[in-house]
Amino acid sequence: MWFRNSNKFKMFTKKFLFLLLFPSLIFAQDKRLSTDFDGDNIPDKLYLDSKIGAVVYELSSQKFKKVVSNGFEDVGEIFFDKKKNGFRVSLNQMRASYAYQFRYEKETGKMRLIGMERYEFGPANNDGSGESSVNLLTNTYIGEWNYFDNERVKLVKIPTIKKKIVFPKTYFDTLKNEFSTYMEKDSNYYLAERKRLYKD
Repeated sequence: MWFRNSNKFKMFTKKFLFLLLFPSLIFAQDKRLSTDFDGDNIPDKLYLDSKIGAVVYELSSQKFKKVVSNGFEDVGEIFFDKKKNGFRVSLNQMRASYAYQFRYEKETGKMRLIGMERYEFGPANNDGSGESSVNLLTNTYIGEWNYFDNERVKLVKIPTIKKKIVFPKTYFDTLKNEFSTYMEKDSNYYLAERKRLYKD
């Protein structure tokens, strides 16, 4: 689990602030997705703008106006995937991956954040490995995590963790610290269950 203690959380926060100051370091690749997000059968655009170091989308229904987000919170190779009426932005590292899912909201004409998810392989013994997700439409968190039992020398699966998490409505261009908040809650749930099941 990435956030095992407050020092690691502080390290993440410092890294996030660094990326806000130097966002172009994240986006070295030329990534682009062109498909219909807003349901008018006209291809829309999602891409990395390396000149400004940010992810951008353009909707045909909004006359291809550029909508920019500087809110993606981690370093890694970035990928875009088409989803129902929207898209997914993934940031992959060697042993971890973080993802955001956005869906077109007809009432506002904007791309709304509807979910976040992540997985980790953990260290060599896979302690803290697993995956979790939060559905922002149903306010449902599900965590599937493991811990390494040093006495039995084996990896143990923690029973599925289900919680309710409520986030304020968030859009692509208002994205801020939602993912770090999700990760902190995720870590706390994991640590509480690990403590309940296993005594170091």
